[in-house]
Amino acid sequence: MEYLDYALQNSWESLSNLESPIDIDLTLTTHKTLYKQPLALTFASNKQIIKKIQANGDQFLANGTLTIADNKYELQRIHFHDGSEHTLKGQRLDGEIHFVYQNENGANLVLALLCQVNDQRAERLALNQIYSEDAQINELSKLLPDDLSHVTYTGSLTTPPLTADVTWVVLTTPHYISNSSKKALHNDYPENHRETQPLNGREVIYYTK
Repeated sequence: MEYLDYALQNSWESLSNLESPIDIDLTLTTHKTLYKQPLALTFASNKQIIKKIQANGDQFLANGTLTIADNKYELQRIHFHDGSEHTLKGQRLDGEIHFVYQNENGANLVLALLCQVNDQRAERLALNQIYSEDAQINELSKLLPDDLSHVTYTGSLTTPPLTADVTWVVLTTPHYISNSSKKALHNDYPENHRETQPLNGREVIYYTK
């Protein structure tokens, strides 16, 4: 199968001017305390994560729930980006994992987990365990940082058709990965990140302790 060509991303067409990803400068966000918007995630199943090959990037099927501001979303799929799509004050991290959710009304939410190489810290779950379908769904909780501080904003999906009206939740504490995980990520999904898009007046809210 021929995958989506990110070298052609400037030709991708969108019906919205509120697109994703964006650059995040925490000093320019609206700050709120985390207890006002707690984030709860569950990955309860002991079934294997299943890989589904698609033109816009391999998707990994799993289930779980995300509850935010009393709204519950069901996990649909997970996918990976070599080089983070969201940047932090202009800095691109080593990778980004997207957990794509949907609520009962069909509204989309994406939880973004940034990844950073750090061989001095133990990797809680090696990414290639997921690629090789050698991980159970309940092990996905190992990817999450202890600190669930996050930013939220309204944007789009980052691959065509660039579906609009997506709620984004970007965790600000990264998942630390090994050099070997970064190499595997790059080998399997080389440079599959979209460039950041203009904010166009959107508010970015930072929920932190």
